[in-house]
Amino acid sequence: MQVSNVLYMDTKCSACSQKVSTGKYCFHHSQAFDSLKEHHKAWIEAYGIISWNNFLNKLVKMNETGSWIKDVIVVELKG
Repeated sequence: MQVSNVLYMDTKCSACSQKVSTGKYCFHHSQAFDSLKEHHKAWIEAYGIISWNNFLNKLVKMNETGSWIKDVIVVELKG
């Protein structure tokens, strides 16, 4: 029995229309998500406990937050 990879090849990024091979994000949005996770850890070390959603809500309002990150934040906040 041969397993097809068609499902993965047709999967679209949750933040844009680019194709993904694994996960829910394309290459760029995946890097943005990884960066968000690392920065969340840094914020916790610097400021104490901050929930994932509160962290995302603060970042999305900041002018300094880049567009790739904001795309991911929108998806993550939708759940």
